[in-house]
Amino acid sequence: MKVLLFLVAAIAVVYGQAPQPCIAPKLWEARMSRIDPSKRFYERARISYDAINQRVRVIEEVNIKEQRDFFDVLYLHQVGKEYRYNLKTKECEVKQLAEQFRPFEVPANATNFGESYIGTSAFPADGVLITLWGGEFRGGRYMAAFTNSGCVPVEDGFCTERIGCVHTSFYDVVAGISDPDVFIPPKACE
Repeated sequence: MKVLLFLVAAIAVVYGQAPQPCIAPKLWEARMSRIDPSKRFYERARISYDAINQRVRVIEEVNIKEQRDFFDVLYLHQVGKEYRYNLKTKECEVKQLAEQFRPFEVPANATNFGESYIGTSAFPADGVLITLWGGEFRGGRYMAAFTNSGCVPVEDGFCTERIGCVHTSFYDVVAGISDPDVFIPPKACE
């Protein structure tokens, strides 16, 4: 009887330690960088992210094969539109979105790949503990890293046959949206 009780207790402890997907913030702003080496693509940007209403605004500097451009892009997934304003040419393109909204969050069916420190755990406040997650989604595979405390997105990577592999890093993430008008299409696109 003691052995059975010990096994039940051990199983409960092990199951209780299994990492569960965390809940990422639904509204945030950050700086980001995105890279796809196979296309010689690099992007630096400022992002405003609203998972509740499926809206994303990105002010970006894009480098593709030695060409550099600057864009103000608004993705409104609930209405299926993308507004892409070229900050150099002052031209705006409005088009239907080809991709579904893909939230920066840990899906319920994600596989936990463990924890790591960015920086170091050797000295207080010199590192950030992150949790690594990955899995499959319709049409591809993904891997992402979130802070262990707060579930703040740190990195996101995915591969699809249509797009290829893209890696995104987030910096200076701040909860909330500082200007709610950020999700209004640019005046030049009206």
